[in-house]
Amino acid sequence: MKTDNKSKPSAVGIDFGGTSVKIGSLSELLSDRNSKPKTLKTADFNTVDSLVSAMVKVVKESMDKEEIVTVGCGVPGLVDFDNGHIHMLTNVPGWNDVPLKEILQSELNIPVFVDNDANCMAYAEYRYGAARGCSNIVALTLGTGIGGGLIINGQLYRGSKYAAGELGNFSIDYQGPPNVYGLKGALECYMGNKQICEIAEKSFKNTEIPEGGWTPEKVTHLAEQGNAIAIQIWNQIAEWLASVLASTAWLLNPDAFVIGGGVASAGRFLFDPLKEKIKNQVSEVISEDLKIIPAYFGNESGIIGSSAQALDNWKKES
Repeated sequence: MKTDNKSKPSAVGIDFGGTSVKIGSLSELLSDRNSKPKTLKTADFNTVDSLVSAMVKVVKESMDKEEIVTVGCGVPGLVDFDNGHIHMLTNVPGWNDVPLKEILQSELNIPVFVDNDANCMAYAEYRYGAARGCSNIVALTLGTGIGGGLIINGQLYRGSKYAAGELGNFSIDYQGPPNVYGLKGALECYMGNKQICEIAEKSFKNTEIPEGGWTPEKVTHLAEQGNAIAIQIWNQIAEWLASVLASTAWLLNPDAFVIGGGVASAGRFLFDPLKEKIKNQVSEVISEDLKIIPAYFGNESGIIGSSAQALDNWKKES
């Protein structure tokens, strides 16, 4: 049964992950922080078409309840924003060269916008989150890899080929190991989830491995207990990250660095040394008002950012 909650236009956000697709309404997520998006496990679908059909069904359920005027999609990969064509998705097999915008618009008959998930995270924090009120921000997601999104003068900056903001590909050691693109010493070769677990395993080689193996959260737990080795691990992570962010600060002079993702849950053990190390590598003019802050939105940042961006674009075009 349809409701009458259709007085204010809203948007639906779709957030692609390596193992799931989350779908939610912007108005519901902003009005109720306890609201949970619908989750589809990608392993349950054998083809792109079957997953798209399930996505369309969920979106239409929202359209029955609200005045949904547009849909935004955030995906972990290379996207042509103008035509909504996915060139490739990271860790999502079968989703290369998919015209997602065209497919969804034909099924839903409303405008659809498709963007990189880190750009969506940046937009969520810019519009409604930790960086609200800032005009120039650099947003990073620190997890399995490192993603980045740029807001410059209040606008998302994607670059000429929609690949801007990938700070994980900045080198911190020109003699270091190559990443998948052949870049030696890329930041994400040192401080993704996997790498942090490997550092912990080596650093605690004389310690019993915790049940389930090492995770960044377990390193943080030890740091909270005052373990000097765990604290030093986060200090080292902060040093690597600071070298890239300090260079970025000189290049872009942002109002804020907003950091999200699982690694950011280290809290003060990451942020305190990070702030100090960046401050020591840039001029006082740059560092004086520079914010280095954790993201406000957690796992819903992709949904909120993609839907907010879609709604703002819809308003501009209407």
